[in-house]
Amino acid sequence: MTPETGGMAHPRFITDRTLALFARFEAMSEQVPMPEAGYPERYVRSALDRLVARSMLAGLLRQRGTEAPDLPRRAREARAELADRVGGPRALDEAMKREGIDDDELMALLNEQIRAATYIDKAITSILTVTEDSLREAYRGAVHPYRNLKYEDARERLRVWVATERQRATELEFLQSARARITVIVHNPIGTSEPNREISPIRP
Repeated sequence: MTPETGGMAHPRFITDRTLALFARFEAMSEQVPMPEAGYPERYVRSALDRLVARSMLAGLLRQRGTEAPDLPRRAREARAELADRVGGPRALDEAMKREGIDDDELMALLNEQIRAATYIDKAITSILTVTEDSLREAYRGAVHPYRNLKYEDARERLRVWVATERQRATELEFLQSARARITVIVHNPIGTSEPNREISPIRP
């Protein structure tokens, strides 16, 4: 619950499946295999941070009464970039299957990512305009999924990757500054005796 998402009157929910999927994405992007049982805390924490930040930022865009331009196209680009980030389309599909997430659910989550990116670009810092010099610098010096491609072949996909990297960094900076306004409550599954508990979405 945050003022950006409507406060207590309009709580936002992150399901176990969604959190598990994004924790898996965080591990896959680092090329770390997930254990068969359980999810490493640092990936769960990273996934929660990112989902909370995106919900808040997308909520701020809605408060402006605007929508992200070219949302369907940009969401498709985000899906392709995510596939590249986690090891390819087959790896993405397998991760979704493991966590019981269908394509409509993923696209809804990516729509929120695009809305958050739009708000960041308009209100916080420019992330979507990637110059040719920035692309070439990233191609030469960054750790990205396109190292085996020629620059000309990687250029358009790299542009989306660079913008996404900028978004990821800005999301966490925004979340750090907004920590005092955020309340996250974990609702335990039905049938457990442990009470609901409040947690911080980010480490102090």
